[in-house]
Amino acid sequence: MAPEVVTGQPYGPKVDIWSFGIVGIEMIEQEPPYLGESSGTATYLIATVGTPQLRQPKLLSALLRDFLSCCLQTDEEQRWSAKELLQHPFVTSAKPAFILAQVINSVKKTNNPNPKL
Repeated sequence: MAPEVVTGQPYGPKVDIWSFGIVGIEMIEQEPPYLGESSGTATYLIATVGTPQLRQPKLLSALLRDFLSCCLQTDEEQRWSAKELLQHPFVTSAKPAFILAQVINSVKKTNNPNPKL
């Protein structure tokens, strides 16, 4: 939950941006922030600490760290909108999607000794 939801403020579109940033952390760390905490403790941490910290931020590119930071601003007014995020260098410098398909197919071939499967 976004900090403004935890503290009982109105739900707006930037709550979804917060959630998007949290999903990014989940993809990187393979689990949501505060997974080991009770729901009450997790809620308290969101309200008081705010943005969850990455375990190993130096393993990520500066662009990705900045993108997540733009999504996970505790102050809703400072949090970027979807339109702004689409202009972020992390997004605009991305390679075309077809390249990802090539990488996936390459990994599949490497990990599959029987190419007919």
